[in-house]
Amino acid sequence: MAENGDRRIIEGWIDKARNQLQSAKQHLESRVRWSESVEASQESVELSVKAILSLLQIEFPLTHGWNNEALARIADQIQKRQLLLKLRGQNNLYWAARLPRLLLLTNFWAQFYLPAKYGMEAGRLAPPQDLFEEDEAKLAVQHAEECYRAVSELRYLDENKLAAIVRK
Repeated sequence: MAENGDRRIIEGWIDKARNQLQSAKQHLESRVRWSESVEASQESVELSVKAILSLLQIEFPLTHGWNNEALARIADQIQKRQLLLKLRGQNNLYWAARLPRLLLLTNFWAQFYLPAKYGMEAGRLAPPQDLFEEDEAKLAVQHAEECYRAVSELRYLDENKLAAIVRK
C-alpha cells in the first residue's frame, strides 16, 4: 500500500485529473477551443494513468510519454507481479484487462502535449489553435474519461483488495 505522503500525492493527481477533464469538456463545449481541450485531456490522461501505476506500486519515469525502454520496465513489473491476472480477479474492475491500453493512451496523447500547449514552434509554423479540430478534441475527452473512470475505480477499491493486488 502507498504510504500516507504517497497517497496524498496520488489523491492530488486524481483530483487534478478530474479538474482537467472538466476543463477539457468545457473547452470542447465552447466549440472553438480545441487545442485547450486536447491539452487538458492529455494532462487528465497522464495524471490518471500515473496515479493508477502509483496505486499499483509500479515505478515509472516522471516524463511526458515513455520510450520503449521505459515501457518495457513498466511492462516487466506488471508481468512479474502478475498484476493483470490479479486485477482480472476483481470482477468489479471493468478496466482490469485494459491496463496496457491505458499505457498506450498515455503515450499516444503525450506526443500532443507540446503542440497543444505551444503549437508548432519550429519555424513559428502554427499556433496551437490551428493544429486541432473538433474530432481530435472529442477523442481526447473520450480517452480522458476512460482513464479517469479507471483510476476512480481503483481509488475506491477496498483497501484489503488493493493490498492483495499489489502484494509482491
